Parts: sequence; structure tokens; C-alpha cells
Amino acid sequence: MSPSGKAQNNEPLRVKYLFKRWLTQEGLRVIVNLKELAQFGVWEMGLITSFKKEVDQRSGILRVCHLNPALKGYFQNDRFAEQFEIYSDLESAMDGERN
Repeated sequence: MSPSGKAQNNEPLRVKYLFKRWLTQEGLRVIVNLKELAQFGVWEMGLITSFKKEVDQRSGILRVCHLNPALKGYFQNDRFAEQFEIYSDLESAMDGERN
């Protein structure tokens, strides 16, 4: 998944609806490529954390890649750093090789 643009206040519910078909599977794997995002606001963080919870409930894996320097600050917070598997690029996220 490669999100772009700016999230709105109802985005987590819309994402859950859009991905409902995949969220029924156990052990799913998702890579969120943040290459197209320039900034991360409250709604974007809510979106990714709520999606992470849905994936976790199904014993799945969610990885995040392509954080630009501005976005890295959001994920360096202890709470988020522990929650997310963060990779430098899509290839390393697919291989599961962290830098």
C-alpha cells in the first residue's frame, strides 16, 4: 500500500472498509510505503496505527518503509518505534532486512 495526499477525520473507518476483504485473513503481510507522503498529521498517524491494530489482531505483519527525514521524527518516539517495523526502502521491507 502506498498512501498519498492528506488524511481526513474519517479516514481510519474508510480504510477499514476498503481493506475489509484482506483483514479477514490470518497472518496477512502488509508493507506501507510512505514515499509519497511529505508530512504526517494526527489523522495520518491515527490511520496507520488503527490499521496496525487490525493487522496485529490477525497475527499479521505490518512494515513501514521510505520515511523521509521529516516523517522519521514521528516514528522515533518510543511508543511508535516499538510498534512498527521500519525499513529504509521497499526492497529491504520485502526482504525483512533492517538497516
